[in-house]
Amino acid sequence: MDHKPSEKEQVVSNEAYPTGVASEKYLQDGESFKEDDKSEEVITHGGDTALANAPWKYKIIALVTALLFPFGSHFSASALSAMKKQITGNLGISNTQYGVISASVSIINTIFPVLGGIMIDIFGSVWGTLAINFMIILGSLLTALAAKYESYALMVVARVVFGIGSGLIVTMQESLLSKWFRTRHLSIAIGLQLSISRLSTFLGTLVANSVAVATGDWVWAFWLSFILCCFSIAMNLVYALVVKHLKGQVVLTEKEKEALKKKKTFKWRSIFKFPLIFWHIILVEFIYAAVWSSFQTIATDLIQKHFGTEDRLAGYKASASQAVPIVATPVLGFIMDFYGQRVVILLISAIFLLLSSGLLGWTYVDAVVGMVFYSISLAFGPIAMITSIGMLLPSEYIGTGLGIYKSSNNIGTAILDVAIGVVQDNTAGQSYVNVMLVFIILAGFGFVLICALWWNQFYFYGNLLEMGRAKRVVRMQEINDKELELTSRGKDPYSETPVRKISYPIVGFFIAALITAWVLFFVYSIHGK
Repeated sequence: MDHKPSEKEQVVSNEAYPTGVASEKYLQDGESFKEDDKSEEVITHGGDTALANAPWKYKIIALVTALLFPFGSHFSASALSAMKKQITGNLGISNTQYGVISASVSIINTIFPVLGGIMIDIFGSVWGTLAINFMIILGSLLTALAAKYESYALMVVARVVFGIGSGLIVTMQESLLSKWFRTRHLSIAIGLQLSISRLSTFLGTLVANSVAVATGDWVWAFWLSFILCCFSIAMNLVYALVVKHLKGQVVLTEKEKEALKKKKTFKWRSIFKFPLIFWHIILVEFIYAAVWSSFQTIATDLIQKHFGTEDRLAGYKASASQAVPIVATPVLGFIMDFYGQRVVILLISAIFLLLSSGLLGWTYVDAVVGMVFYSISLAFGPIAMITSIGMLLPSEYIGTGLGIYKSSNNIGTAILDVAIGVVQDNTAGQSYVNVMLVFIILAGFGFVLICALWWNQFYFYGNLLEMGRAKRVVRMQEINDKELELTSRGKDPYSETPVRKISYPIVGFFIAALITAWVLFFVYSIHGK
């Protein structure tokens, strides 16, 4: 007996994709595995939306190459942090000036991820990623030259250029993976992406100083970063060839070409049509990403001061905070792909963050325990939120949605970095007790928001985020087919969805937080207090 979805279960597809019947000309699940199927030629109708129906021989190549897009970027960013002593010494700069170099990357990415997301939604995944990888290579080259000629000013410019690229490439990577795998195996793809990202960050920290010692030249750490960035753009070119080959298999009529050209315009009002559950996830991300990132910046110093650990050992213990995501995120991807439970996994992340803050702030249990708990939280949280956004937004707006997600990450981090500095400066002996209290309060508030998120998706979205594979694949394929039918006619997925008036104050809050982050950055950069 066929299951008829309830009114609540139809919310996701009906409000965003009003067309009631999916077009039969698109590939069905079983057909997408047949490499010699003649229907393969129609997969490109509808632009990037149709990538979800591409044959698996193309999906695998796209996955492998896309995973390596930001490898050089992550390596370069972590190598810079590892080389702080050499940078300050050879450039003759203070810690505050080094802080400006470091902040140049993060503050610029409060804005650019949104622009990058819009770019990939409008122009597609090929030109966007190639342009941004070029910015990364240019920034990495300028960084190496700044180190070679010991120029502080050039180093700042280099990191701004690099920051524009490094912030956008991750947004674009997550966007295109969501477009290729949104109907099935999205969690596995994002899990692998997060794992590779953590691995490249770990390698950059581990290798940078060793390369400098082995070559007898500290600048070679940055030349190696530049070489790896070149490798990343080579992978980007392979990806571009795959997409070009796919799109070259179909000959569009003039009417279809005009429909797709008409579609390739970004409609700002559509942001106000995004489902409220998307903004709910963004609020959770705003809080938790700020805590995760700010926690990471103080980890080594916290262990030194609270536990009385010497510098090198404190660094080793703090590195435990990056260990779990390298192994756990692919496993979590498989778990979510087969069993769902995204919000439950996010709740587990919140619990471990609370436990970590408590252990590190008020006990003297070995710091590694608290760091591993933090690492578990870091592994469980992002993958649950990123894959949820990929399921809730139309393919044509996934880039924009993930850009907002990444921007909220950097806004929250920029604000909290300053806030915890003020809190610590006003704490007796500059201890971390009050800072950890701030983390616990924020994590506790986030826990309540996540509980509300579970109810939201259960009541209004038919438990979509918690669904197991069998039910979810059917639901997502229906949604994707309806979207394909719209985009193939040049219509926006939200063309028949009304603007939600409550979205105006929500977007207003987002902009206010953005302005606050920039004001705090300039005030504390100039005055230092």
